[in-house]
Amino acid sequence: MGSTERNTVIDDNEDDPIQASYDVYIKPQWEDGRQLYILQFPNRPSREDYSSTNASLPIELRLKPKAGLVELDVPLDPWTNYDRTKGVQWGEAMRKSNAAKSNTGTAGGQGGSHGLAGGFGIGGVAPGPGRGRQVQEDTLAVQQEILDDFSGGITRQRVLTKQTLGGQVVPKESASPNYFIGAFRKGQLHLSPVNEIVQMRPQFHHIDATAELDRLARPRAEAGPAGAGARAIHMTVKTTGEGEEDGQDSMAERIKNAQEEKWQKMRYIDDNSDAAWEMFEELFAQDTENLPKLESGIDDATYLDTISAPRDEARLSRAKLVENE
Repeated sequence: MGSTERNTVIDDNEDDPIQASYDVYIKPQWEDGRQLYILQFPNRPSREDYSSTNASLPIELRLKPKAGLVELDVPLDPWTNYDRTKGVQWGEAMRKSNAAKSNTGTAGGQGGSHGLAGGFGIGGVAPGPGRGRQVQEDTLAVQQEILDDFSGGITRQRVLTKQTLGGQVVPKESASPNYFIGAFRKGQLHLSPVNEIVQMRPQFHHIDATAELDRLARPRAEAGPAGAGARAIHMTVKTTGEGEEDGQDSMAERIKNAQEEKWQKMRYIDDNSDAAWEMFEELFAQDTENLPKLESGIDDATYLDTISAPRDEARLSRAKLVENE
C-alpha cells in the first residue's frame, strides 16, 4: 500500500521546517510462512554487533516457537582475558550436563537445555547412589589434564568457548501496537510487519550445569530423605486489570510445555554476506505502481478513542456528542 506522491518542502519561515516527505509502502506478510523477528541486545553497544566484522559471528540460533523462546550462541575468545580454570570447569559441566539430558530424553531431546527452556531442571536425572568424594577427585584430575593441553581441550570442545544469549518473545495483547521494519530507497519508505520482538540477554547455563552436576554427585542420603519422590510444582500467577476478570496462569504448565518442545535449529547468516543482502532486497514492495492506496476506515473521534487510555465516562460522552452532531 502506498501514499500520495513524494514532495520535498523547505519553508524558512517555520521554526521546524519539513525537510522531505516520502511515499510509504506497507509490504504484506510473506506467503511462504517466513517470519520477521527483531532481536534486541540491551547489554551490548550497537557499534559492537555480533558479526564477522567484530570477530563475534554467532554460532547457532535456536527457536521454540510455541514457548516463544530464542537462544543464540556467540563465540568467546579463550586466549584473551580468559580464566582457563573456570573455562575448563564450566566447559566440562556443560558437556556432561548436555550428555545426561540427551541420554534421558529430557529438555527437548536435542543436546539438552537449561533455564526456562529446560524446565529449570524439574524432572531431571535423580541423584545416584553417591560417590561424592571420588567423583570430585576424578573430575579435578580430568580438568588438570585439559589445562595441561589447553589447545587440545579447545579442539575437543572440553572448554567453554561460547556464550548463550536468550530471551522470550514479548507477549501480544489486544492493545499492543504493531511494529514494522522500515527500509529507505530514494524517495520511498517500505514497511515490513514484525512478527515477534525478543530481548536477548546473557544466560548462565554453565552455572546451572555446574549446580546440576554438584547435585548429582552428592550422596543420595544428602540429596533428601529416603523414599521422597519427585513432586509436581504448581505455581499460579494472579492477574487483574481494570475492567478485566481475575485469571490464573499455571507456571508449571508453561515450564512443562517449554521443556517438552524441541529446539528448531537455524543457520545464522552474517549481515555482510550475499544472502543477507538478498534478504534485504525482499524488504521492498514490488510493483509499487499497482499497490492499493492506504485509506482510513474510521473517523477522527473513533481514532482518538482508539489511541487513548481505556474508555471513561467523559470520553463516552464526547463520542455520543460527536454522533449527535
